[in-house]
Amino acid sequence: MDILNTNYAPERSSIWKGNHVTYRRLWLDSCLQTSSDEIHGFVIDLGGKRENKRGSFQPPVHQADAWWYVNLDLETAPDIFADVTEVPLISRQVDYIICTEVLEHLARPQACVDEMHRLLRDDGVVFVSVPFFYPVHADPYDYQRFTEDGLRHLFKNFKSVEIHRMGGYAGVLGLMVELGMAGVEGNSFFDKFLRRAMKWISRWLCWYDLGSFAGERLPWRKFTTGYFLRALK
Repeated sequence: MDILNTNYAPERSSIWKGNHVTYRRLWLDSCLQTSSDEIHGFVIDLGGKRENKRGSFQPPVHQADAWWYVNLDLETAPDIFADVTEVPLISRQVDYIICTEVLEHLARPQACVDEMHRLLRDDGVVFVSVPFFYPVHADPYDYQRFTEDGLRHLFKNFKSVEIHRMGGYAGVLGLMVELGMAGVEGNSFFDKFLRRAMKWISRWLCWYDLGSFAGERLPWRKFTTGYFLRALK
């Protein structure tokens, strides 16, 4: 797998299929699916959910010797009931770690990143995603957002860190319109018309984004729905 030239973007046609939860989740599913071929050995998913999953990504558990979930929510059926900053496993035993949409919910995100570093074998890999332009979503708390510089600082002890934007300016606009539909309640003609209009405006913006974000000029490159990170210990 040529990591440096990997294209994590979803297919543009997937915008019109309507089976994704949000534009951001479409990106996350695509990033994970694109990365899945290299995942093997002992894998742990920090904060991941065996049950009550969101999105369409299906973990390639057949490629792994073990695929364990670490979570404090018993309804997600974790293999290890533990805080992601204090996992009861010995050091340097894990080949791959997945930690998606978790760090923003932690009061001490550095403690989680340090725990990833402790658990990984040498040359082990971690895949992480965090939102950037995204509404507050407490689970049970929502503490912060990270820039690319902030992520590089968090993962400063890793040998290499690659960070990829998950969409651009038009995608941020589309995502905000998409999520804003939840605020249009009621069954009046106007409410129904507005929801339908917002749906199609959102999809056109996201479709445009998938074709344009890679070539955006600097002012638009400052916008993104979030980041996907691959770090090598």
